[in-house]
Order: sequence, then structure tokens, then C-alpha cells
Amino acid sequence: MLALVTGGTGFIGSHLCARLLAAGHRVRVLARPGSGLASLEGLEVEVARGSLEGEGLERAVAGADWVFHLAGALKGFREADLMRVNRDGTGRLLRACRARAPEARFLLVSSLAAGGPGPGPLREDDPPRPLTWYGRSKLEAEREVLASGLEAVILRPPVVFGPRDRDVLGYFRVARFFLPVAGGGRRYSLVYAPDLADGLLRAAQTPCPSGEIFHLTGPDLTWAAFGQRIAAALGRPARVLALPEFVVRACGRAADLGARLRGRPGIFSSQKVMEMLAPGWVASPDKAARILGWTAPTGLDPALAATVAWYRDHGWI
Repeated sequence: MLALVTGGTGFIGSHLCARLLAAGHRVRVLARPGSGLASLEGLEVEVARGSLEGEGLERAVAGADWVFHLAGALKGFREADLMRVNRDGTGRLLRACRARAPEARFLLVSSLAAGGPGPGPLREDDPPRPLTWYGRSKLEAEREVLASGLEAVILRPPVVFGPRDRDVLGYFRVARFFLPVAGGGRRYSLVYAPDLADGLLRAAQTPCPSGEIFHLTGPDLTWAAFGQRIAAALGRPARVLALPEFVVRACGRAADLGARLRGRPGIFSSQKVMEMLAPGWVASPDKAARILGWTAPTGLDPALAATVAWYRDHGWI
């Protein structure tokens, strides 16, 4: 099978490319003109230069059997910034698929943020209640997919960690000294990036009705417990620093101001604080296990140990 991967040069995308190649499939990566390919070093992939703005999209999708859409925006100064990439870019890719690869299976890697938070296990058929700009933009991307007429599957991962990740990296770095925790006993689902890549391949291979949504998730635990497991993987004592909510909100506002002064949005912001202080982000894995036959195969401690080893080998921590 020929798989097109948008976002293939990124963190999750590079793990997916490796998994597809290991399974014997051909991989084509949509990469922006001038973007680096360091994360794909050693992988035999075809590179199609183009972007979600429309350049090169029809050439990139031509002949694809599977289209894995991972490219998107996580941050911006306005909701419109995220909509322009996550909703409108998805729409352009879908139109290119209808023109040049109408028989392809389209797999949108969305986010648990599209469904929104909740105090108990979130299920795929719960009414969506996205909380943030990012969540709303991913939900709009899902709606574009569902209205496209293409054979499609939507995947919603939770917090993703693993080698080459930069978003959770900051927590690994500070966990060497202390564990800042906001939100008390709120629980979060996690998934290890290589496990997520395996689940994405399973979703491509498994016959199911078009338009199905699946959570691809591993264990769930409180952020304090996650930090303690990271500290153990680092061989450091776990020193938890509980942060009052008003302090976290003030830090989010300060981060917004700093980002505007730099002219570059950051991953930590008042929008991220809204997610951190939500009731919880625990996704039910039942549907993926029942229909796809997939459960996350790697235990949390081995996954953290492998992540720490990679960070150390590459001088990131």
C-alpha cells in the first residue's frame, strides 16, 4: 500500500512513517518547501514538497491508498489562526483527495481536545464540547472529513509522549528537580508515540464503517503520578510542587504577553491553562479494543525509560 503522511516530518508523523515502513508499505511524506527532514533520517520515504495552503496537494495524494493527515497547528494568537490551518487546510487536502485519490482511505489524526474534557471516561459518541481554540479547530476539521464523502476514519489521541517529542520534554527537564502540578487529582490519558503509530496503522487496515471515531489511548493517571513515574525513570527523587490555580492562570497570561512580545506563539498559554484545569481528560479505550482489536502494547514505565534514554542520547536532557 502507498501511504501519504502529512506532518510526516513531525514528532508523531516520524513514528508513523517508521511503523508503516516496518510493515512493508511505501510512504510518501508531504513536506513544506524548505522544511528539514532530520526526523526521517534513515527512512526510505518519498518526499512530496507542498503545503496545506494548496501547493502540491494533488500531486502528493495521487495514487495513495491511505492518507494519514497529521499536519496541523497547535498554537496561535487567535482562534482564526488555528482554523485556517486545521479546518481550512484539511478541507483543501480533502478536495485534492476527491480529485486525485477518491478511493483512498482518509485517516484524520484529530485530538481528544475535539471532544472536550469531562470528569469520567470520555466516549466517542459523547456530544463534543471542545474547550479551547485548538479543540474547536480540530472538531471543525472532523466535520470537514465527515462531510467529504470519502471513506474516512477519525482518531483522537490524548497526551502523546515519546522520543523526539518537544511538548512534554519541558516536564521531563524540570522533573529532574521538582514536579510542578496544577489541578490536584485530575486525571489524564496518555499514549506512547510508537504505540499510537501502531494504532494508526491498525485503523488503516481494519474494515469499519466510514466516519467512525476512535480514541487511541494508553494508561490514565494524575499529572502528579505521571511526574513521579518520570522522576523514577530519570533516577531522581520526586519532589511535587503543588501550584494554586490562580498562580497557573497568572502564568498563562504572562506567557501570552511574552509570546506577543516575541511575535511567536508558545505551547504554554492561557489556552493551555484552560485544558490543564479542566475536569479531566480520560478517554475510554473500549471502542478501539472492540472494533480495531488495538490496545496500547507498551507499559508506562518501559515507555518512559525508552523516552528518557533517547533524550539523554541526543543531549535533550
